[in-house]
Amino acid sequence: MDPIQKDISSSTHVPHGFPQQRMIVLPRPLVNQALAHHLPMPLIPSDVGYFPKAANHYVDRPSGSPQTIFILCVSGQGWLKITGRHFDILPGQLVVISPNEAHCYGSGPKCAWTIYWCHAAGRAAGHFVADLRRRDFLPVFDVAGYLDLVPLFEQITDVLGRGYRMAQLQLAAMTLAHLLAQVVDSARSPLTSRRHQDMEAVIAYMRQRQHTRIAVSELARLSNLSVSHFMALFKQTTGYAPLDYFIRLKMRRAAELLDTTARPLKQIAADVGFDDPLYFSRVFRRVYHAAPSEYRLTPKG
Repeated sequence: MDPIQKDISSSTHVPHGFPQQRMIVLPRPLVNQALAHHLPMPLIPSDVGYFPKAANHYVDRPSGSPQTIFILCVSGQGWLKITGRHFDILPGQLVVISPNEAHCYGSGPKCAWTIYWCHAAGRAAGHFVADLRRRDFLPVFDVAGYLDLVPLFEQITDVLGRGYRMAQLQLAAMTLAHLLAQVVDSARSPLTSRRHQDMEAVIAYMRQRQHTRIAVSELARLSNLSVSHFMALFKQTTGYAPLDYFIRLKMRRAAELLDTTARPLKQIAADVGFDDPLYFSRVFRRVYHAAPSEYRLTPKG
C-alpha cells in the first residue's frame, strides 16, 4: 500500500471542518437560475473553499460530482485515486476532475496538504477541461506560477461571501473564467513538463536566430529527438509545424520593426533572414493579410 494511503487509512476521515477553513456552497436553484438567465458565459463557481493543513482530509465520491472540480495544492502533500490510478499531489499541482467521474482524494495527518478548491458548473467548465486535457488525458497538472492563482481563488470566495446578488455572481463567474484561462495557459501534465521545457528551449533558440535560416534537423538535434518525433511533439505543443512557427516569429519581429522604425522594407526583410524583399512581402501578407507597406500605414494603438 502507498505510504500516504496507509497513513490516512489508519486515521479518522475528515471531509471538512478544518481550523481556519473557508467554504461557500451556493444554493443549487440559484446556480441553475444564474446559468439560465444572467451570466455572460455558461460558467459559475457553485462551491469554493480553502482548507489549510487539512490533516486526515478524505473525500470519496463513487459516482463523481455533477460539477467540474479544481483543487490547487499550495503546500504539504495529498493523493488522488481516479480511473483506477493513484497520484501523489504536491505543491504547485492542480487536480482536475470531470463531472460524474468517480474519484477519491485526501491527505494524511503528516505533511497534510493546504488546498484551494472550486466546483464549477456550466458548459464552459468542460471547454476549459478539454483544453487542459487535449495533450494528455491526466487529471494532475503542474502549474507554473501557481501562487498567482491564490488571489483569484480568494477573490471568488470573498465575492460570494458577501452575498448572492446577481452582480456578485457575475463577478465570481468572470474571476473563475480568468483563473481557468490562466491555468490553461500555464498548466502542464507532470509527464510532459520535460517535453514542454524542451520545446520552450527550441523556441528560445528560434528567437535568437530570427535573422537567419534554421533546418528542422538542427532543431531536432537540439531536442535529442528524431526529426519525425520532434515535428510531432512540436506541433502537439504549439499547434504549428516547426518551420511555420519560425516563419511566424520572423513576421512578428518584422511587424514590430515596421511599427517602431523607419527602416526600408529591404532592410527589414534582411533583418529577419530574407534575401528577397518580394518573397518576404508575400510571406508577410500570408501571415498578416496585408502587405508590409499597407501594414505600416494601418493605425494602431
